[in-house]
Amino acid sequence: MSTNWGPQQIPDLTGKVALVTGGNAGIGLNTVKHLALHGAKVYFTARSETKATKATELLLSENPELSAGQLIWLQLNLGNIDSIMKAAEELLRKEQKLDILINNAGMAAKEFDTTDAGWEVTMAVCHVGHFVLTNRLLPLLKNAASDKDADVRVVTVSSAVQSQLLPPHYKFDFADPAFLSGKLPYEPLEYLGKKQIFTADLLRYSMAKLANVLFAQELQSRLNHLGLLIISTSVHPGLVETEGAVGIFTPEMLPVIRKTMVSPDEGSYSSLFAATAREVSRKPEVYKGKYLAPVGQVTEPHVVAKKEEQVRAFWDTTEREVGRYLAKRGYRILNEW
Repeated sequence: MSTNWGPQQIPDLTGKVALVTGGNAGIGLNTVKHLALHGAKVYFTARSETKATKATELLLSENPELSAGQLIWLQLNLGNIDSIMKAAEELLRKEQKLDILINNAGMAAKEFDTTDAGWEVTMAVCHVGHFVLTNRLLPLLKNAASDKDADVRVVTVSSAVQSQLLPPHYKFDFADPAFLSGKLPYEPLEYLGKKQIFTADLLRYSMAKLANVLFAQELQSRLNHLGLLIISTSVHPGLVETEGAVGIFTPEMLPVIRKTMVSPDEGSYSSLFAATAREVSRKPEVYKGKYLAPVGQVTEPHVVAKKEEQVRAFWDTTEREVGRYLAKRGYRILNEW
């Protein structure tokens, strides 16, 4: 465990190819910065060219040692299957391998809404979109894992809210696809007691962040079964002062909460540790499939992660519902994992 770990301990990443979703601002932007500063070629996603250009110009102006060729934008809306497929296909055309995948993008919807597929938007962006993207990029991850000195990582950014706002006894039913469409068993007291300080739907956000933990854990099981030397982890970045995080608190609470927040740069350290730290590759069995608190601390997530039947149901339901929608839209089936 490396609570004092920082980006100065990132090894040389020259020759590595990385992808960071939501890399145009906040935690993602700083993750892109540090990966590139250590030599990686970094693809980053943003919803618009305007946002991507602004991010690139900022990184290059503040870090003159970077080259424009290290920073490549991919347009991506994780709530839209067509956008995910297009981004994945573009990366598959341009690269032969992917050493680092950081599923960073996220959101917390203020109002209930669903995507065209019928999935609740927060769950769609935080979980389902990354599920599909990771699957489509498996060939590149596999190619990277076949290298002689391979050190391939998949990092999924979660949050401590998955255990803070969802009680241990919460009645999950992941066999029912309704969890993807935003149906909740009930609002627990743990959430009701804090609901008034939020401007966004933090209960559904908590469900989506729990999905990130379960995805990373079960993905590791699948990778192990395939005999792939790829390490999958989920991370809590801390309470980070990003535009998105600031926006979920009421004006009355924000001054108090702000005192406990860390900078977006510091908020990137958890992802960077999981994606690059030598300690992870030296002790893979310590970190495989685990949930990490800042920075690099293996931590127990919500207790449902220990219930194999629930984790398996969560994965199978996601896979089945995604498969049905892909078929409906005329896309090929998911890759085996």
